[in-house]
Amino acid sequence: MRHNDWVRGFLIGILFFAGLLSAQDSGKIIDKVVCSGNADVSYALYLPSNFSRDRAWPILYCLDPLARGRVPVERFAKAAEAEGFIVAGSNNSRNGPMAPVREAISAMVADTRERFRLDPKRAYAAGFSGGSRVALSWATGGQVAGVIACGAAFGPTTPKGARFPVYEAAGVDDFNYHELHQMSLELARAGVPNRFSDFPAGHEWLPEDLALDALQFFNGKVLARPAVESKQEKNEFLSYEHWKFELAEADALRRAAIIQDLRKSADRTADDRERRVARRMLAGTFIGAIEAARQFAEDKQYDAAIRAWETAALVRPDDPGVWQSLAMAAAAAGDRKKERRSLERYKSVSAK
Repeated sequence: MRHNDWVRGFLIGILFFAGLLSAQDSGKIIDKVVCSGNADVSYALYLPSNFSRDRAWPILYCLDPLARGRVPVERFAKAAEAEGFIVAGSNNSRNGPMAPVREAISAMVADTRERFRLDPKRAYAAGFSGGSRVALSWATGGQVAGVIACGAAFGPTTPKGARFPVYEAAGVDDFNYHELHQMSLELARAGVPNRFSDFPAGHEWLPEDLALDALQFFNGKVLARPAVESKQEKNEFLSYEHWKFELAEADALRRAAIIQDLRKSADRTADDRERRVARRMLAGTFIGAIEAARQFAEDKQYDAAIRAWETAALVRPDDPGVWQSLAMAAAAAGDRKKERRSLERYKSVSAK
């Protein structure tokens, strides 16, 4: 066989495989599509059941902070079916250094462009937590047409270069609720179309009904609806900041007492300011503690890592992973007594 014939056959094989992917796997979630240009990068995928190559499709790229590509794809699948979107969720993009994140996004975008006929003006990004910040930054560069921001905004301020449509989704118990609410207000003042929705949960991806609402927003079926300034939201934020400061300044005994009181308030039946602030504080404290503990351990500051894991254990005393991590930090610090007690607690909690 001549070289040109072999190359032609190889390319036909690739195209045939792409055709099989579109024909056989539409209407269901595919957990792993390996990128042709980078075998170390993959993404979860949903193609609408009526997918064909006769038209150009809008696509939603999803970024999860833990590289759980299937999670957002599953959350958006019904909405994508109804609104005619392809959905791709990165299995590699995660919180951490940006170089691997950029590599994962680049490979995913290139692969979907090779496999499918996409509308170049209708590529969108959705992100949760750190993935939301990445999606917003990505869109600021003009590479996507809009963003679904869940659980996090740009940060303290909204850049002036943000001129793309944004759908904000915030759980009422999310410690980042205020920054999403504020971003919506700032975008509205700048004349940027955005739609703000909240839902009864904490720091997590938006629910399926809001996933549909978000894609309908991008399809022009629902109008912009920015957040509304309210005294309630402002008071919740001020209360949250108060307890955040109190916790940061507290010694070990005071910290334990504050967290105990917050846990009681978080268990209240009524969805009021006290419960919302307590739940936001506990979730934010827990995530902050484990992130700090991991960084301390990486820097070999094991005593500081122990203190951070102890804070996490105060928030979630029934989490076996916390006690296991505390035991590991104690072992690294040479504290055999604390290591033994933490392992005993780990076994006790795991047995429940």
